[in-house]
Amino acid sequence: MKSTILSCCVVAALLAGMAVSVTLALAADMPEPPKVSTFAPAADLASQLEQYVEELEESVQSESEYADAKESMVRDADTALLIALALGMHDQPNQYKKAAPGLIEAARGISAAESYQQAKAAVQSLKGAMNSNGDPSKLSWQDAQAASLEALMKEVPLVNTKMKRYLRGSRFKSKADDTAGQSAVLAVIAQGSMPLASKTEKPGEAEKWYVFCADMREAAARLNKIIHSQEESAVDQAVKDLTQSCDDCHAVFEPNAKVE
Repeated sequence: MKSTILSCCVVAALLAGMAVSVTLALAADMPEPPKVSTFAPAADLASQLEQYVEELEESVQSESEYADAKESMVRDADTALLIALALGMHDQPNQYKKAAPGLIEAARGISAAESYQQAKAAVQSLKGAMNSNGDPSKLSWQDAQAASLEALMKEVPLVNTKMKRYLRGSRFKSKADDTAGQSAVLAVIAQGSMPLASKTEKPGEAEKWYVFCADMREAAARLNKIIHSQEESAVDQAVKDLTQSCDDCHAVFEPNAKVE
């Protein structure tokens, strides 16, 4: 009996070691990330973070609001987590850089909440964390592993749809602050999804995952620059490139998915 138990323990230890090795291998193979300013301006991300916090606050105004918003709160919280992470590692000064560690921790609390009271308390913590003072020097993109890949992938078409609504006609100029922020969020989701390769259905295709994430990040970054420079004539191609980057990824990792 003791021999059997010992053998089981050895096997379990070996399997655990293999899992850690796979995770470390995926992390080691991840390409070096570019400076955050090259794909998502700090000002755009700061304004989007504030909007996400406001939406989360609205979601816990009452128990009935919370009941309707449980799923969206996870999406919002995990997206806010990535935005805070990007602001914490940003090479441009911003008002949330030192608050980033606290914001990330609070966002994790929202995603983990199992009741209205827990969710409300977590949102209050997130709000308070906006004025916190932590050490962002310890942050890395590996911290994005605290987010749910499923939630982030569901957030992408929602952000994309809202953004495209305002990229035409007179709204192109009047809604530029919103669309610039949304394109920056898409770029951050793309970069933040890189460390989540092990959470895909094909973890063995990590190298392809990194390429697709980089393609989406760069496409969203180009669109962000076009919005800031108000080159309306270049919008259509930029949107097509962004959509194509998602389609290419889905063809490998989720063939049945459709980009809105």
